[in-house]
Amino acid sequence: MKIIAMIPARYGASRFPGKLMQDLGGKPVIVRTYEAAKETELFDEVYVVTDSDVIFQEIEMNGGKAIMSKKEHDCGSDRIAEAVEFMDVDIVVNVQGDEPFTSKEGLEQVLRVFDGPDAEKIDLASLMTEIHDWKEISDPNCVKVIVDKESFALYFSRSPIPYPRDKNAAMQYYKHKGIYAFRKQAILDFYRLPMRSLEAVEKIECIRYLEYGKNIKMAISNTQGIEIDTPEDLVRANKVLKESKKETVNNKYRNFPMVPKVVFGQGCFDQLSSILAPQRKDKAPFIFLVDKVFKKEQALIDRINLRFNDKLIFVSSEEEPKTTQVDQIVKDIKAEFTFKPSGIIGIGGGTILDLAKAVSIMLTNKGSAADYQGWDLVKTKAVYHVGVPTISGTGAEVSRTTVLTGPVKKLGINSDFTPFDQVILDPDLTVGVPKNQWFYTGMDCFIHCVESLNGTFLNAFSQSYGEKAYDLCMEIFVGEELSEEESRGKLMMASWHGGMSIAYSQVGVAHAMSYGLSYVLGTKHGIGNCIVFDHLEEFYPKDVILFKKMVKKHQVEIPKNLCSNLSEEQLETMIDIALSLVPLWENALGDNWETIMTREKLKALYLKM
Repeated sequence: MKIIAMIPARYGASRFPGKLMQDLGGKPVIVRTYEAAKETELFDEVYVVTDSDVIFQEIEMNGGKAIMSKKEHDCGSDRIAEAVEFMDVDIVVNVQGDEPFTSKEGLEQVLRVFDGPDAEKIDLASLMTEIHDWKEISDPNCVKVIVDKESFALYFSRSPIPYPRDKNAAMQYYKHKGIYAFRKQAILDFYRLPMRSLEAVEKIECIRYLEYGKNIKMAISNTQGIEIDTPEDLVRANKVLKESKKETVNNKYRNFPMVPKVVFGQGCFDQLSSILAPQRKDKAPFIFLVDKVFKKEQALIDRINLRFNDKLIFVSSEEEPKTTQVDQIVKDIKAEFTFKPSGIIGIGGGTILDLAKAVSIMLTNKGSAADYQGWDLVKTKAVYHVGVPTISGTGAEVSRTTVLTGPVKKLGINSDFTPFDQVILDPDLTVGVPKNQWFYTGMDCFIHCVESLNGTFLNAFSQSYGEKAYDLCMEIFVGEELSEEESRGKLMMASWHGGMSIAYSQVGVAHAMSYGLSYVLGTKHGIGNCIVFDHLEEFYPKDVILFKKMVKKHQVEIPKNLCSNLSEEQLETMIDIALSLVPLWENALGDNWETIMTREKLKALYLKM
């Protein structure tokens, strides 16, 4: 299915003439909007269709595609219809030229409508967002929409609809957001059909579709953008752009949540049932995601103590967790149980803990897990979730992130709702971990510390945790005096402290590059970090020497030549994934990281592996 974006751009806007050519952070508004649409990578082509020579030339001068239209069009849809009439295209998305902060999330939501079971009867799709302020509800510049039970639009109006005759009646109002996705035939029909009275009175073009019996499916998006309708809006947009440039996800003052409850000690896993009991809701099960390696360990399974309709799901940790895997688990849970689970409990290594965190989030948030890969995209609190690590070193038990491989990237869901509500740290659960796995996850912890302590985001809080974890790693992997039992307990503490250090700071070069390895080759996270770190003397000289000493002491073979037979396409994908992790590079190399870690340099590093 061929999907294009069309950005109608009229120069002479009635309320703010010439607004699309106004300066927004050094570029005209229309160029910002065009670039935002292109950066989503959702479209086969993006065009600006305009009546203005000035806008046409500006877009072409910035490397974009522009189409000149007739000047007498009454609305953007007519302008788009003229442009696409002879194009080979299935879906046309109308992106408003005065919305330079158009988000990928919103565009994905409107396109996803055409993948639903009722797609065949949909002529066009659009977005609406919840509004609560009566001033906005009554504002005629705010177009409201009401829908039926299947979310098909019934009517659009500048008046409050429905009108609240009973002021005490509970009613959710929706504002129409000006993003449309049309089937080509629908927009051509619109172009050829005359305006009727309702559209003429309200001055809302999508009413024409309703008047002629077309079906408009609405999707809810609460992503807030800025529409530039007035000079005041432009001032606000410039302020937002300036602040967003200055403030990264690792800004100076962090108010991140910690795990509120944790129990530590040999045998404390047996407290699980009493910990869960107060959280159990009537008829709502607990779902246990357990590493498949424990499937034959009946003694451990019996200690879980399933009750009522609780469910145990064995999950393989052979591969890194994927967004599709999360989506399938959530779908299966929703299909089997009427009531939302009382909680999700993850028992296993980093893979299982990440899955548990992600599933708990997606049980309360719509869409796919892939929609939430990034920083602070989750808006609704997750269901209660508990982490029980059986491998130490990953830091997943304390992390604000759940790292997932999605369709186009490997990136964490990093949010205030990700950390566990409860963690159980029982060193006895790590008995029997294979030596190589023990070493790789332990080195993951060590690398967390190195990257945090050497990063530009370092602060006293992250430093205190990082230094303690680093010292514990030295005791475990360099020292000679610890028993196996003592090592298990100390590595569990090192993992916790290392995770806390990066939660309030960030990781660096090794993690950014290992994400690339993992996405392209499926390399497990701990091993990937070791493979990469082995070649990072330039960035962490004394710690790489120490790492090599620990590898030799514990007689572990670090895999080599993984990248020797990669195709050029695979190598470029690996580089793209690594370079997309901007906060990691900023922490490792500072604000000018792009001048240090060029594509050529990154390629040369990968080819060493």
